[in-house]
Amino acid sequence: MKGLYLLTDALVFLGPLTRSFEPRIAYYRKWKRMLLATFFTMLIMIPWDIFFAQEGYWGFNSDYLVDIYIGVLPIEEVLFFVVVPFASYFIYEVMQLFFPINSTSKLMHNASILAGAFLIFASIQQTGIYSIVVGMTLGTELILVGLWKVRWLKSFFRSYLIILIPFLLVNGILTGSFLDNPIVWYSESEILGYRIFTIPVEDAFYGMEMMLIYTAVMQWKWIPKFFS
Repeated sequence: MKGLYLLTDALVFLGPLTRSFEPRIAYYRKWKRMLLATFFTMLIMIPWDIFFAQEGYWGFNSDYLVDIYIGVLPIEEVLFFVVVPFASYFIYEVMQLFFPINSTSKLMHNASILAGAFLIFASIQQTGIYSIVVGMTLGTELILVGLWKVRWLKSFFRSYLIILIPFLLVNGILTGSFLDNPIVWYSESEILGYRIFTIPVEDAFYGMEMMLIYTAVMQWKWIPKFFS
């Protein structure tokens, strides 16, 4: 189906967008900060994406694309870094609205540091580039948020667990769970080989890394008032 990836992006975006103007949620009021968070997320993730696509570590099935490219990336892949963080952080906001968590224990901060250190150690034992890069970069992020003792870490982990539900559906479509062929394919030599249905397990860590970047910007107190 031509355009299936673009349709998937649109559905991911439209879900929270239709609820963003409810008075209690008022997600739309954060649009300046969301633009900044999107910029930083894309600044970090897009070069990585371009490099991996150029080297053949992953790629895209043109049967499901609209054949509009920005460099080596299809427009759908670029939009992925706009709509997925937008939708994922919406879940964070809704959970905080109805079930607020306003602090994180020292134990969880320390656990984040230890988990990050373990990820870095485990990643350097691997041979697949995707496994190594995502393990080292996510590990570094987990160590940093633990050291900085960010108060939103507990609420972040809670929302991430909820995000895993739509993650299985969306990434399942992208990796071919419901299709004859995947929209996004991966070089088997660059991943661990463990999959959640058709989803490489690394994607779950990749998604956490992307959301940590986005959430950190959204929660950063020192951002100029213009973005508040």
